Amino acid sequence: MTKKVGVLLSTVLLGLALAGCGKASVSVQDHSVAPSGMAAVIKGKTNQGTVRYTINGGSTKTTKSQSEGYSLTIPAKPYKQTVKVSVKNGNTETVTVAQRKTIMTYTKFQTAYNQTLAGEALSKSNQTKATNLQDQAAALKKQSASIQAQVKTAKAKLAKGDTSATATLQDLATKGEALKTQAAKLKATQASLAPALKKAQASVKNDTLPATAKNGIHTIKTTKHYKVRTNVYNGKLMGATLIVPISALKNDTQAKKFAMTFSVLATGVGANAKHVLKTFSNNSNKKNSSQTTTETIHSNGVTFSLGYSTSTLYIYVTK
Repeated sequence: MTKKVGVLLSTVLLGLALAGCGKASVSVQDHSVAPSGMAAVIKGKTNQGTVRYTINGGSTKTTKSQSEGYSLTIPAKPYKQTVKVSVKNGNTETVTVAQRKTIMTYTKFQTAYNQTLAGEALSKSNQTKATNLQDQAAALKKQSASIQAQVKTAKAKLAKGDTSATATLQDLATKGEALKTQAAKLKATQASLAPALKKAQASVKNDTLPATAKNGIHTIKTTKHYKVRTNVYNGKLMGATLIVPISALKNDTQAKKFAMTFSVLATGVGANAKHVLKTFSNNSNKKNSSQTTTETIHSNGVTFSLGYSTSTLYIYVTK
């Protein structure tokens, strides 16, 4: 009799223990999320130690839960992502992550960033010369395209028997020769600037960005003053982040270094660096140093989201 009571008591206790554990389950805070910064964050609750998830039917990944909660970081992509979150022997929840616009190719960003960085290392006079060369080259390219279009039109008229187009073609040929002369002079000036540019490129070698970047979110440049992090998908730049200690902004030398780096980053993604820096400076002067807020700056279709912690400034670049 005592043995039967013992077995019955053990069964009851086991049943109570299992009831206390409950059925394996997982929940999500939101079923639709948008990327913030370079990624979207999915949060939820679970009574299990491990949460499983798949993205667009891909391979299963896992993450550990803490205090019955979990968090998934999903890098932004140029298309909608469907994330299925589940636990073993439990339910499945589906979350849709909105797509994010591509800023540009990583190669274009890296080239513009490194070229601008080298340009900043030139002397003021050579910077002016380089800027003038860029403006002149752009003007010549525009004029050349215009002449080519006019030549095409004139030839079409001549083919239809409009003999007046002959004089137009001769005039355009003269203008074309003048452009060639200007282009030759421009090339000679560029050659004279080449040694200074080579020296400038060598001086910033340790600060340049790598030629390639891995898919996903990775830190691609780390210096004692800042970090640059990117989110890349198949060669496309989805987002970038400049990470700077707030203490650096309070030191004149480091502040100048930060301003230069921020300017180079802004130019690299096609934004107006002067506008971005001016807006940042105005906002910083109005901001209480103890605040931990997020601000945004817009330029040429690019958004700069500024996030402050008590010790670090995060500048998220997206489109």
